[in-house]
Amino acid sequence: MQVAAKMRLRGLAVWLSRLLVGSTFIISGWAKAIDPWGFIIKVNEYLLGWGMSFPREVILTGCVGLACVEFCTGILIITGSLKRFSAWVAAAMMAVMLPLTLYIAVANPVSDCGCFGDFIILSNWATFAKNVALMALIVYLLFTNHTVRGVYAAPIQWLVVTVSLAFPMFLAFAGYHFQPLVDFRPYKLGTELFSDSTDEEVEYIYEKDGVEQRFTLDNLPDSTWTYVADEVVRPTEAFGFEVRDRDGFEVNSDLISDEGKRLILVVAEPGVQFLSRAHYVNRLYEYAKARGVEMIGIAGASGKAFEDWIELTRPHFPVYSAEDTALKQLVRGDAALVYTTDGIIRWKRTLSSMDSLLPQSTDPTNALDTEVSPVDDGRLHTFAVASYILAMLVIYLLSLSPKILRLFVRHPKKNA
Repeated sequence: MQVAAKMRLRGLAVWLSRLLVGSTFIISGWAKAIDPWGFIIKVNEYLLGWGMSFPREVILTGCVGLACVEFCTGILIITGSLKRFSAWVAAAMMAVMLPLTLYIAVANPVSDCGCFGDFIILSNWATFAKNVALMALIVYLLFTNHTVRGVYAAPIQWLVVTVSLAFPMFLAFAGYHFQPLVDFRPYKLGTELFSDSTDEEVEYIYEKDGVEQRFTLDNLPDSTWTYVADEVVRPTEAFGFEVRDRDGFEVNSDLISDEGKRLILVVAEPGVQFLSRAHYVNRLYEYAKARGVEMIGIAGASGKAFEDWIELTRPHFPVYSAEDTALKQLVRGDAALVYTTDGIIRWKRTLSSMDSLLPQSTDPTNALDTEVSPVDDGRLHTFAVASYILAMLVIYLLSLSPKILRLFVRHPKKNA
């Protein structure tokens, strides 16, 4: 009886460890695959802090590869597939990530490690603590994972690996070439790009026991707090970033659109790589103009760099400047388009994904409304997830049939 109870207790501990480790790896890989541009930006922050640089193709390959391996490893662990191999792969990754996150927590080269992208933001020390706990569970699985059966039969587990690599690879492909299929950033579809609020609010800063805190006029603290200063909160901060004209004046209020259609070209990092697209963008402007759509540009540069870029590209439409970090929050990609109606974001796409969508005819129908559909409205992601779950279910049903399993088992050749 005692032996049976210990076996059940160990089985429960193994499955709980699989669930915790596997789900963490799945979420981490999924979040990276959803937003490969965001992962690339985070990796470049690391490289900049270390004084290193690599070609984008190399970084992209590494980012997508890590996302796929993380997701697949999580699935293998949580389903008890390839039990020894998956535990060792997880241990190998944590052997790298654990000292790396300790360094990040101590040196603080970036404010967020980016382990879960924009989906979950953890402090550097919280990330390190999470990795310590994960490593402890993985070490336990190294010794016990093989003792408890998994969900899928061994001969068919290679199919689990195949579909679990294909799923995050599809997410990464769509996220890189179009936009992330799920948007965790401030400027989601259906939200206002600019706010027409003109109200300014004063925040009062008080100090107590060495701690400063902000209060509104309706919520001032008692006499035990010491007044420090007050600050006016400007409405532009509510919608994230300021847009300025070539003279450096803020033009947010001029860009507020209560009605009408607008196509916004966003170039977060303007440079010579955009020159090959400059002619196409001007044709796109003519295309939009013929359909009653206003087009403007916003570039992540200012001063001489901004003027030089305009001189090189010679856009036929008004171009403004903004802070590049804010523009990277708005859209992903070297150059992207944001389409708004009545000031509401309707779709976002990388510029390169528009070539095959815009018809070549001169018929003035508003194809920007009818032929360009958003990829980040949740429908495509839901379809991809449903397809993946269905595939995993089919594999499970196949594993229940002994006759089918025998098709995947190698039989030694009999001597004649």
